[in-house]
Amino acid sequence: MEKLKIVKIIVCLLTFLLVLGTLALLGTIYKKTRKNIPTHEINYTLSQPKGSEISQYSIHNGQLYMLIKHGGLSDRIIIYNPEQATVTGTIQLN
Repeated sequence: MEKLKIVKIIVCLLTFLLVLGTLALLGTIYKKTRKNIPTHEINYTLSQPKGSEISQYSIHNGQLYMLIKHGGLSDRIIIYNPEQATVTGTIQLN
């Protein structure tokens, strides 16, 4: 009878350790998947005169089309490629 009691205690202890280990593993996995990806500030310039403002924008085929107004120039559409971080074209509106 005494051996059966010891076996029950060992089974309960191992079950507790198994549950505790599983919870610790799941917690670690959760923390690693929830890590914030460090972001850094990215600054791009469109080389537009002071006072220019983006009135509208649209994305088409991976290109960013921006309607720029004011700044001492006529209205214009700037075509920007975000992958290369370059202005690929400008359309002047008269």
